[in-house]
Amino acid sequence: MDQAIDNRRKYQRYETDTRIEFRVPYDFEAEVDFRITEEIMEGRERTYAGFSRDISIRGISFRSPKRLDPGDLLWMDFHLPKSDQVVFLRGEVCWCQALEVGIDAKAGFLAGVKINTVDGHDVDETVYFDKAYGVVWSELLERVLGGFAKLNRKKT
Repeated sequence: MDQAIDNRRKYQRYETDTRIEFRVPYDFEAEVDFRITEEIMEGRERTYAGFSRDISIRGISFRSPKRLDPGDLLWMDFHLPKSDQVVFLRGEVCWCQALEVGIDAKAGFLAGVKINTVDGHDVDETVYFDKAYGVVWSELLERVLGGFAKLNRKKT
């Protein structure tokens, strides 16, 4: 990722590489009929699979086979590694960019999503500074990374 972008980041990112399934729920505007019809005609599934790239206290970025638009609302199933547990996320797409295609790579996109809820809980209400470990933490990080804060404990 671009160094300038990393310097603008307010919170630390933690690398992840975990399967995500997501859906773009539709509201009831006139555009909905067109979008649903378009997807049916093109034979695309309404559930897409991608892989996470990194996560922070309020957001996640992931590789996606589908181009997403800023403002799209997503319902996401984050599959915890080495477990059959799934974390249910709802969020809003902040950005999406095309990935460069290599010789062996498929075309795809990288998307950044602000997570609004984790298993039905408002993420913003769960953000706190963990004095014991010296990190900003949230329910999103706790559910996805668990005890990872212990590994990043600042030495005093």
